[in-house]
Amino acid sequence: MPERNKLRFAVLVDGKLLKKWQADSIQLLVAENHSELVGFIQNGTTSKSKHSVSVGFKSIYKNIDHSGPLQLVEWDKTFSSPKIYHFSPEQKGISNYLLKEDLETLASLQLDFILRFGFGILKGEVLDIPKFGVWSFHHGNPRKYRGGPAGFWEIFNGDDITGSILQQLNEKLDQGLIIKEGFFKTIDHSYKANLFHVLEETASWPSIAVKAIVHNNQEQLQLKSVEEKGKLYKVPSNWTVLRFLYKVLSNKISFHMHRLFKAEKWNVGRVNQSIEELVTKPMAPIKWLNEAPKNTYYADPFGWNNKEILLELFDYKTSKGSLKVLDTNSGKISNLLENQTHYSYPFSIIESGKKYILPENYKSDQLKLYEVDDNLKVLETHKLLDGPWIDPTLFKKDEKWWLSCMHQSSPKENLYLFYAEKVEGPYLPHVLNPVLTDIRSARPAGTPFMVNKKIIRPTQNCARTYGGSVVLKQIEKLSPTEFEELVIKEILPQKGRFSEGLHTVSANGSEILVDGKRYHFNFWNFLNQLKASINKGKN
Repeated sequence: MPERNKLRFAVLVDGKLLKKWQADSIQLLVAENHSELVGFIQNGTTSKSKHSVSVGFKSIYKNIDHSGPLQLVEWDKTFSSPKIYHFSPEQKGISNYLLKEDLETLASLQLDFILRFGFGILKGEVLDIPKFGVWSFHHGNPRKYRGGPAGFWEIFNGDDITGSILQQLNEKLDQGLIIKEGFFKTIDHSYKANLFHVLEETASWPSIAVKAIVHNNQEQLQLKSVEEKGKLYKVPSNWTVLRFLYKVLSNKISFHMHRLFKAEKWNVGRVNQSIEELVTKPMAPIKWLNEAPKNTYYADPFGWNNKEILLELFDYKTSKGSLKVLDTNSGKISNLLENQTHYSYPFSIIESGKKYILPENYKSDQLKLYEVDDNLKVLETHKLLDGPWIDPTLFKKDEKWWLSCMHQSSPKENLYLFYAEKVEGPYLPHVLNPVLTDIRSARPAGTPFMVNKKIIRPTQNCARTYGGSVVLKQIEKLSPTEFEELVIKEILPQKGRFSEGLHTVSANGSEILVDGKRYHFNFWNFLNQLKASINKGKN
């Protein structure tokens, strides 16, 4: 299928300044070479907001303004010789409508879409003139949070998740159609960190949306409606700001106390059940292995048969993991892979009678696939990717090998896909990378498997805590230019000693391997976290 030509777009602005994250969003569109910036449409009407802003919120915002993604930049100097159009909309109530002559000018530009970074609430014919409409960000999950300020009320309400959408505007206020959405872990001990994270991570979304249109030759956007309408929030009062500051301080103390005094103690368990049964049946009782020695833990179990289990042994003294193999008959543990950098997640497969191990080794800045013999000695090594990749997971569909993984820059939220004709590669990136942004179900959590000719992908739910539970997702669309999946079910930790988390579900012959966690105090974790905090303070 031939690709579309470049998409023509313009940007709506109120003045000569943009926030850096907005300028970055435009630059990514231009840099990808799939779109053409026709010009900037500047609002010629100067109207002050009728909404009063409390002194308390002003003081919070003042401390974070003009830095990072909120740094103000002059767009007419950032982009070379941009064409500028001056429109003066007519205000009716709280909405803005373009005048007839401006609508005619806009139609003559033959735009594919408009990116809105100004003009307030926009209604009328302007929404229908560009082929793919007017695009606008809303930093908040519209099913729960309408209005603003972005990233504030999620912390105030103790919500684990901060959502965001890129929407196509329509006549209904706060009910735009979703082009792309994502869900982030709420950073509840810092409003600045929470806001900055969401702004920076979403800047690339218009570029990803354009690539989906171009590479899939779309004549219309694949849109989702917002069925639930969330509460309308406004700028907080002074009293609310005081309560907010108290909550942030409490969260900050809790955050640091948790890091210092509550180390994770993972352990591996076995389940007498096939992995395919998880789709329709509850998980059978877990039989836990003996815990790892003091100052260490076992996690990330994989295997090919019931005779041996590949796993990570993490050592708090060295803050480093190594890979081991457990003989399930004798209970003997021997070395598998070990070097000066951290190893974990020894994903394992068999292809054409050959055994392969694909471990995480992100600190080496390379992703390598190891072919091993029956004694688990390395026969050959294949470099699949450069870069710090997390939890690499392989599966085969339609004669292609697919590699799903996370990048160290966003290890719990952004899913990346790569594909190849052979398991050894070479691997090419998916056009829409990252294909998914979701703290609840992006990160791989074990062996993908097939049920009713559909790939089921175990994923981690890290919204409440790292590795809080496993979510099974069914892949609905998968090609080098498409990706879509839906949630099948969530598997929660079982009650007992390791009830604080579950982040691996893998097939090992006729059984399932899992891991679970509990918390405990560990001196070496305390020392390492204290050193890290001191070093961060110095920097």
